[in-house]
Amino acid sequence: MIPAPSAARPSLLDRVAAAPWWLLCAGLAAAMALSVLLVGFRLPYWVHSDQDLVLAYHGLLFGDGLPQEYFDHPGYGYFLVIDLWYRLLHAVGLLPVASLSALPPGSDVAATEAAWQALVQAGRALSILLTAAFAVSYATLLRGLVEDRRVALLAGILLAFGVGLTAQGRQMRTDLLSAGFVVLGLLLVLRAVRPADGKPCGGASLLQLALGGLLVGLAMVTKVQAVFLAMGLPVAAILFGRRAEAVPEKGWGVAALVGLLAAAAAVPAFGLIQAGLAGWGRAVYPYTPVGGGLSGGGYQSIVAGWVLIGILVHAAVHRVPMARAVAGAAAVLLGLAAGLLALDIRWNEQNAIAVANFVEHMFVFSSWRHGAELQGQGNVVGQGTLGLLLAGIGRTLAIRTIVLHPDNIPQTIVVEWFALAGAVVLWRRGERLAAAQALFLLLVAWGLESLFSLRGFQRAYAAYTDPLAILSAAWVLARMPGLLDRARPRRWILGGVALVVVAAHAWPVIETRKLPNPATHCEWIPIYMPKVAPFPFCR
Repeated sequence: MIPAPSAARPSLLDRVAAAPWWLLCAGLAAAMALSVLLVGFRLPYWVHSDQDLVLAYHGLLFGDGLPQEYFDHPGYGYFLVIDLWYRLLHAVGLLPVASLSALPPGSDVAATEAAWQALVQAGRALSILLTAAFAVSYATLLRGLVEDRRVALLAGILLAFGVGLTAQGRQMRTDLLSAGFVVLGLLLVLRAVRPADGKPCGGASLLQLALGGLLVGLAMVTKVQAVFLAMGLPVAAILFGRRAEAVPEKGWGVAALVGLLAAAAAVPAFGLIQAGLAGWGRAVYPYTPVGGGLSGGGYQSIVAGWVLIGILVHAAVHRVPMARAVAGAAAVLLGLAAGLLALDIRWNEQNAIAVANFVEHMFVFSSWRHGAELQGQGNVVGQGTLGLLLAGIGRTLAIRTIVLHPDNIPQTIVVEWFALAGAVVLWRRGERLAAAQALFLLLVAWGLESLFSLRGFQRAYAAYTDPLAILSAAWVLARMPGLLDRARPRRWILGGVALVVVAAHAWPVIETRKLPNPATHCEWIPIYMPKVAPFPFCR
């Protein structure tokens, strides 16, 4: 929605938003980089030992051509990226050590600490680039959805300085790639199912669907918990879809071509998933059955059926021509299969096992954290799991009141309150679909937070949930452009954005003044990093 021109003098926000989009994106990226460089970048290499040291270690392993040893997430996608990043920096002379064999001897304490400080800071530099790319891509895709540059710019700022990316930009984490991939996949799907008014769905929508599928596949091979958000995409497509201009039934040639490409990619990708299912009993961490005979392909088939039903319902509700619906389904399959085929770049059966058996894999780590409630459970689905999930839902809802749960309040809660209030206003104005769309995004964010509580919700996990809350608020604001046109509500909105930006730096500043004791990590480091000498702080 493009605001109507006004005879009044444009506001500062209007003038800033009118600048070239590339310049706004560059400014946002520069502000994010400056924030991290000023607060957090130079902290000791051991401050975030989990996961900084493990991920840096795997960059060195891959640099020597050695096999992957860490499969908790499974982390595979990030390991490919950090390996390439270290090789690039080493090639241009910015990183002295890029392989395990090049590490200085453990007896040389000064050289060892200098090498690991350089490795971790190189990883933090990569996190700056990834978070900036995430925020800029998010704002750019959102700009096409809401058709208001001001709203898209504010949303990009909120994401850039929300608790999720604020935490992610100062350390190395697999969540960052996974969340970025699946969130951008969601936005691409929304762009694909919302053709411009009066225009048919064209080749661009097929490309967006294929890219969306690709990003979901890459998100899964990086961290399997991305599947929770991915399963919301079919519902989002139905709810946000917009009927395209009616065109004569045609396009079967395109559908056939995309279908052939999808089949060519899906057959080997399915073979990788089959290998993962067959390796269930060889998982590095012993798995617990889901229950009800659903392990070994049962619930995976349900997930596939869920996606297929979503595509069919979307086609029926929005009267998508059959040829276009088939082409769209094939494009999604093509992208998803291509993403999963990344497993073959550096094949390791454990990655395929983790991706194929994602429920059992995630349950392993939930049972470690909640041993008393879960470890006696014979199946994943059981009373203990249900009790923890209900407790997570209660915690999530209580946090939104602040009073009932004053700890760990996300700084983006003001964004959620705005989205809720805006949805109520839209509903009362008769714009009930827009209200339902905004509420859906919030409910998905809260559902993800509740699920993540099974492993213990961390600030970095907000990289999955912040974008949904911000999208919900942006969706509301784009339908009430008068709030940005009038001075008083605009000041309140900009004040809320400024509050988020300022609050984003509270925890990083506290962290610089209250460093942890690195010796607390010395118990697990030899298990996860067996090929390096003990760190100086572990001697």
